[in-house]
Amino acid sequence: MAEAADLLERAGLTCHPERFAERELDALLTGGWRPATSEQLGLAPRTRAYNVCLLNGFLKAHNNLTVENRHLHFPNVGVRRRDYLKPEQGVRLLTVAETLGIQCHAAVGLEMLMGLRRCEVLRIRTTELDFDRYPDALRVHGSLKGQAGEKVRMVPWHDEVRRIAPELLAHRAEEARGQRGPDSGFVFVRQTGGGLKVWSKSYVDRIWMRPAFESTGIKRPDGLNHVLRRTFGRTLWDHDVPIEKVAYLMGHEDTRETKKYLGLNEEDALESMRVMNRVFPARVLA
Repeated sequence: MAEAADLLERAGLTCHPERFAERELDALLTGGWRPATSEQLGLAPRTRAYNVCLLNGFLKAHNNLTVENRHLHFPNVGVRRRDYLKPEQGVRLLTVAETLGIQCHAAVGLEMLMGLRRCEVLRIRTTELDFDRYPDALRVHGSLKGQAGEKVRMVPWHDEVRRIAPELLAHRAEEARGQRGPDSGFVFVRQTGGGLKVWSKSYVDRIWMRPAFESTGIKRPDGLNHVLRRTFGRTLWDHDVPIEKVAYLMGHEDTRETKKYLGLNEEDALESMRVMNRVFPARVLA
């Protein structure tokens, strides 16, 4: 719901549950929650339905039936594009991210070069950037969808992330200077009146990712973290890393989920057939 609140705030509308009305709902459905079609980027029907369900439950708890009375349904139409960056685009994005500050540079690196989810980036603690303790891999805190507990996997360091980690820790120490009270130890934080605050996922998009994409001249897709993670998975796949290894690095329990991320297309089918043509060439009649 934090992302919905950000959308409404930017539109000059209220996110107060007792004042939420039709215009706020319409702003969400036609704005950040708009449907994906073959011509337009947006959310898949299942994602839109999930967001609306959460919103409806929240509002009903405050006796607000604005969503309930609309009887919304989302037929499974439209296709969400499986965007990923080509290598030259990824290099440009990293170069621009470096000019926008160490936190932007590190976030892009962790998501695109190491395949982390946005929530996993924001869970990184300073102790996990200790190369004496974790010399070979980052300890990534994920979650088991639909299950209790936490899933932890080890993702080997990318050389670029390892290179900039000391600068990231120095920046974090500067942010925490003079901080009183408990310190969660999370790396991606900022000083507020109430102490150190971890960045939100939507804030990362708005402050770091969108400006980085815009500065590169790359057409900015929706779901920026997904684009960077797909770039990670796709790059490995294109260079013959087995799907099982890609799935582990991305934190997928099932390779079928990984295949969805890879965004296989007609060009992949053509390339596969080129392989077959090389192995079994057409017969040449004498």
